[in-house]
Amino acid sequence: MRVETSRGRAVLWLGGPHRALSTLPAPPVVEAVAFAQVARDFDGDYLKYAEGIGREVGAPAVVFLTAAELPEAFSYAEEGPVAAAATVAMTPPSCVGTINVAVIANAPLSRWGMADLLRTAVEAKCVAAVDSLLRCNGRRAGGTVTDAVAVLVPADKPEEVHFAGPATELGRRASRLVYSLVRRGDNFDLFERVLVKREEFISIFKKALEKAPLPVSDGEIAEALDNVLKDPNVWALILAAAELDALGAAGAIPGLAAEEYRADTARVVADELLGVALADYLGGFNAVLATYWVERLKKRGAFPELPMFSDDVLSALIAGVYLSLYRKKYSPG
Repeated sequence: MRVETSRGRAVLWLGGPHRALSTLPAPPVVEAVAFAQVARDFDGDYLKYAEGIGREVGAPAVVFLTAAELPEAFSYAEEGPVAAAATVAMTPPSCVGTINVAVIANAPLSRWGMADLLRTAVEAKCVAAVDSLLRCNGRRAGGTVTDAVAVLVPADKPEEVHFAGPATELGRRASRLVYSLVRRGDNFDLFERVLVKREEFISIFKKALEKAPLPVSDGEIAEALDNVLKDPNVWALILAAAELDALGAAGAIPGLAAEEYRADTARVVADELLGVALADYLGGFNAVLATYWVERLKKRGAFPELPMFSDDVLSALIAGVYLSLYRKKYSPG
């Protein structure tokens, strides 16, 4: 196999005719897999566009489209008789973006075996997206609304292997490759994915400063946040909140209906406990008191509220960052 890249394009040459099974319309036998960059608002005719790409490539091809920058977003890896290529773009908090995955197996798979390998690749892609904390409308997401997956095997191989699930050696290799490529290709800021944009954090923080002025710049706020986020213990509590919110939105917390979760019921105090735990870790009792102050500002409409658990964690982060900046300004020793 050979990879050719250019601005806005990545082409994987298969080294000969391959049978293809794809979630996209594609010729039954292809010689290449093409990844083409399109505009973010692309709404053209896929079939006509793919035919044009095939003509430009000069061979029948499976054609994936992505708005991600190419060739930067393209990745490729091999393991034994299996190879995989992918482009990844997962954009929160909506369901937009695209994960494209192609798996090439040098194996004598039947059409049932190819379907099993396609299923294995889709499952690995979904697990990688969930582990990346991808969300769609507040719920866990196993991908975006425009994902595509294809599997390919040499056309000259006999069709005698009917299974390629994760319990088979072929399936295990494919699963590892797909998971690794999707996780590696996701370079989105996790803080933004599970809480807010960093610029939005600074904006919210400055609203708090209106009530308790502190002579700090945007850069100092950003640096203080970055310092806090270097600590895996802080991330553990942030991610715990994000996962609890996903479970709550799905109605998957025992004894707590999704409607009650969305109403931020007073019956649940675990969100406050999580926020207090983070505040105490960041700055002790003073940070806990500052968190309650931030919560009062929030309830007065000073800044928007987040889902139940993330909301309290964000308040604790604001309090912790404020206290660290205060101490740096007035208690430098």
